[in-house]
This record gives sequence, structure tokens and C-alpha cells, in this order.
Amino acid sequence: MPITLPNLYCQPSDVYDRLGVEGVQLRLDDHSLATGQTVQATADAAQGSTSISVQPLQFPMLRGDVLEFDGGGMPLVVEAQLSATAGVGATSLSVSPLPGQVNSQAQATDAGVNLALAQRLVKACQYGTSQVKLYCCGRYDDSQLALAWSPNRWATSLASRWLATRLVRPCPQSLVDECKEALDEMKQVRVGMLAIEDIGTRTSAWPFMSNVRMDVRYDGTQLRMEPQISEGTPVLYPQYVDWDSVYLLEY
Repeated sequence: MPITLPNLYCQPSDVYDRLGVEGVQLRLDDHSLATGQTVQATADAAQGSTSISVQPLQFPMLRGDVLEFDGGGMPLVVEAQLSATAGVGATSLSVSPLPGQVNSQAQATDAGVNLALAQRLVKACQYGTSQVKLYCCGRYDDSQLALAWSPNRWATSLASRWLATRLVRPCPQSLVDECKEALDEMKQVRVGMLAIEDIGTRTSAWPFMSNVRMDVRYDGTQLRMEPQISEGTPVLYPQYVDWDSVYLLEY
């Protein structure tokens, strides 16, 4: 069963930006997952152009991917690097200024790892998010954590470390230090020594005061809370109410 999370605290683009193109490219033995899609130009794109019209894509392509166009009467191979992500069905690619002209009918073979790479990036984000949830969801709502900067920073660092480990590459020392710092901060959040900025906790941070009395008329749960003289903020556990104190007037 696939893992689903209501919210991801970081996005694949965050991990891609943190590690760079070389840091996220799959290993050679991952190339068996190739999509093998052929990208064909449908109109001439002059040297210096920043877009190429193509036939509808069958698979998504990520920013930073490199295509090598040839054919269509082109004398030389022209490399085109995507400057923006292109989704399924896209008919135009945003690219860095072309070093040469790409002719209509020219073709380029997608490296084939883009779809697999996207899946790895999503899984990395799921890992980073689950680590943050493990430490922080005891005090903060999931929907609130998705809005704050620190959970995004922690999840991005942890996701990047997971991806580097998945690709059997050594983590940069700076990334190792980031992950250690993230775990230390999340431990402080868990025990209430550190508050996440710009969002509120599930309940108030001060201790709850509940006044109770023993009512022997009940066979069980004889310890009952008197709501009239107790903390009004809801607590995180069920409480049994002393209904006499609610309905009887006391002087």
C-alpha cells in the first residue's frame, strides 16, 4: 500500500535545490527505470531562444534536465537545459538560452530517469515529513506545521540526507551538521523547550488546573471534575464532569 500523508513539509523542488543537479541524479543501475520518451521539436527555435515547441510530453521533466537535440537537418548536436518543470502533456519547454538553433523535427531522447527521479524525490520528502511529525505532532497540528518555515527547513535537510543515502553517496559535512541541528531542535520542540515560529500549539502551554471531587454514588470514575472552578481550556484527555456542581447553585 503506498504511503500517503495529508501534508508534505517540503517539496521535491526544495530537495533538488538543496543538493543540486549532480546531487540528485540517479545511479547508473537505476537507469533500468528509464521512461525512454522521445522529445520532438515541432517548430524551429533560434539560437538564444528560451523555449522549444515540442510534441506533447508523455512523462514529466524536471527543471535542470538536459536534452541533446539532433536530426531535422541540424549540423551539430544542441544541448537544451530546462529552466522550469514541464508536466505531462506540455507542448512547450522553457530552457536556458540555446547555444544553437534547434530545427523542427529534431529529436532528443529523454535521459529516462526523470519519472524515477521524481518518485525518489517524493519519497525523500515523505521521509523528511514523517521525521518532523514524529517529534512535533504531539504539540502541533499537522496542518499548522505545513505553514511554518522551520518544519520546511528540517524536512528538507532530512529528506536530502535520505536521498544521498539512497544513492549511496557520502553526505556533505554541511548536510550532516544541518540534520544534527534539526534533530536537536525538534527534540527541544517535543519537550516544550522550543516553540515553532508563527503557529500555535494544539493547546495552551501553561499547566491545566482541574478541581475535582470524589462522588461515591458512582460505581466507577468517582473522581469528577468541577467545570465551574476549573481551567476552561480543553485538555488532551477525557474528563468526567461533576454534574451536581454544574446545576446546583452554591453560595
